[in-house]
Amino acid sequence: MGLRITPPASAGPEHAQKLSLCMIMKDEEEQLARCLESVQGVVDEIVIVDTGSTDRSIEIAERFGAKIIHEPWINDFAHHRNTGLDQATGDWIIVMDADEELVNGADLLPLLNDPAMDGYSLREVNYVGAEAGVDWIVNAAFRVFRNRPEHRYTGALHEQIAAHVDQTGARSKFVGIELLHYGYLDGNTESKRKMERNMRIALQEVRRQPNDAFILFNAGVEFQRQGKHEMALDYFRRAFKNLPDLRMNFASLLMRNIVATLLAEERYDEAIEILSDAVQAYPGYTDLLYLEGQAYAHRRQYRAAIGSFRKAVEIGDHMGDQFIAQAGMGSFICWNALGTAHEYMGDVQQAVACYRRSITSSPGYFSPPFVNIARIALEAEDPDTAVSLLRSLLPSTRRVDALHDAGNALLGGGYPQHALALLEEALALEPTLHPARVTLGHCLIALERFDDAVETLNAVPDTSDSYAMAAARLALAGIASGDDALAAEGIERARVYSMPAWGVAWDIARRTRAGETVDELPEGVNPEVVTASVLDLARALLQMSAYAAFNDLVPVLLRHAPDRVHMDEALGMLFYEGGFADQALQCLVSALDGGADIATGSATALARICASKGYDDDAETFFRVAIEKDGENQTRIVDLAAFLGGRGRYAEAAEAVRDGLRTWPHSTVLGELSESLGLMAQSSAR
Repeated sequence: MGLRITPPASAGPEHAQKLSLCMIMKDEEEQLARCLESVQGVVDEIVIVDTGSTDRSIEIAERFGAKIIHEPWINDFAHHRNTGLDQATGDWIIVMDADEELVNGADLLPLLNDPAMDGYSLREVNYVGAEAGVDWIVNAAFRVFRNRPEHRYTGALHEQIAAHVDQTGARSKFVGIELLHYGYLDGNTESKRKMERNMRIALQEVRRQPNDAFILFNAGVEFQRQGKHEMALDYFRRAFKNLPDLRMNFASLLMRNIVATLLAEERYDEAIEILSDAVQAYPGYTDLLYLEGQAYAHRRQYRAAIGSFRKAVEIGDHMGDQFIAQAGMGSFICWNALGTAHEYMGDVQQAVACYRRSITSSPGYFSPPFVNIARIALEAEDPDTAVSLLRSLLPSTRRVDALHDAGNALLGGGYPQHALALLEEALALEPTLHPARVTLGHCLIALERFDDAVETLNAVPDTSDSYAMAAARLALAGIASGDDALAAEGIERARVYSMPAWGVAWDIARRTRAGETVDELPEGVNPEVVTASVLDLARALLQMSAYAAFNDLVPVLLRHAPDRVHMDEALGMLFYEGGFADQALQCLVSALDGGADIATGSATALARICASKGYDDDAETFFRVAIEKDGENQTRIVDLAAFLGGRGRYAEAAEAVRDGLRTWPHSTVLGELSESLGLMAQSSAR
């Protein structure tokens, strides 16, 4: 098997204490070898309680010399943990799970010789998301303690021992030795089964002890993991009601989870109300400050959001000794949030500075700030300059992912030829990066290289997670080129591979392109879903300059939209973004005539179109509407000032900027503009 097994740790003078690894397992063949390899040369004994493995787990454990105890699973983690502890012969015990890995475990050995200490908490790094990268949650995990009869676990789920060790008068402390936990990753084949098992145990424990705060908290966590936020919030509130003391080791996380759940439910006012107390109860908890910033940002209170984010980055990330904290809440994730807030306020220069800080402070490739800089660069620079900038920011780790993101940005910005080179470079480095292959196929479609696109997209295997998206791009190629058979093939593939609603929408588009009039939607389909999917297709066709195909779809959108006014506005913005001012004006005015409360972007689009056509009164009205709708974005002030100044109305422009400076007194953009307009106003008055 290629496993390197080293002799157990020697009991020399520097390691007089014997260390036993205790763990429980069932069907852990995918993870077990990594775990046991990480403790080689560190532990003297491996004790495993197996609760019914049917895979190769026992064989792997035996290769590492483990003592295996077979015990039927009884839905009680503490019971099985204690079975292992009863069999351990070491002076000390380290408890691990099969989906964990000990890092620099040899650093632990000298600590075992300290007679003043009875236990140690390790720094547990819990990876989340698609892969072990920059997305993790860190906490203190009490896993190392002296082997004494009174040191035993309680709790059927999320079993605990630290409190019982403390009750004996034992002394423990946090050390920075890391324990990497891979069990929460999306690709873990056992994650769904374990989630269902944990939910059963959690609810069983609630029935047994309905007023135990920790048990209620754990039940809430299980509902939160399943995305059932209302149920999670109910259990979290019950846990808080039964919380005996805000100093309980899980209390700060309980507050964090309550706030996170409220944000997920878009209940921002409630979240901010709770945070006003929570940040006082747990000063220095960066996760709470970050969530506070997000709550303010969702309420479009960007200055308040920036204040919270700034406090978080000043504190920085936690080691995990005091709070259970998410990586980046005091660094790279928060810097990206700061950039977004500054961008919403119209301060692009400061936004880019924050995005750069996010990139440089991330321990690995973190895509959002890179993508944000790519978008801004493409709006401000020519594509060659933008590509040079992006290449200067490419990371050494996960370089292929960054190349793919850059290619996506260039394609979205209307530069498929520039995107092509980056995507081909990514695939040369990693040929199995199928998402990049799908994007490459899209670029080839945009360049009207349909045969090359079909060959590229057909190279994505049906075992890939990207297969359905490759099929969707085949359909796009067929619709754009007028190849009805290719469009039908792509739609059918996508429909079979988990995209049924999309398949209905695009099949309607295909039939329309073939000359058929679709008067009725299929029974049981959601008109909003169908028209949203057709609108996405129309956007892609317009970006590719496939005007004939796009024109065929507009009647479909207008005929089947459940809300004609909303569709008029959406089409208007689509035309505006594509550079078709007359059509945009027609659709947006139609939306207004229909009673639409248009969005800020629509008001700005109308203002700019009217200004370009000399409809100055209307333009000014719409510029001011945009300010009313988005009063915290200084770009709206700049737009109005530029319009007024361009018509020689310098004094009015200067007054508009002075109004803006009352909101943003430290804005260099508005400050310089105010000075310039003031001079122009004085000059014109002479």
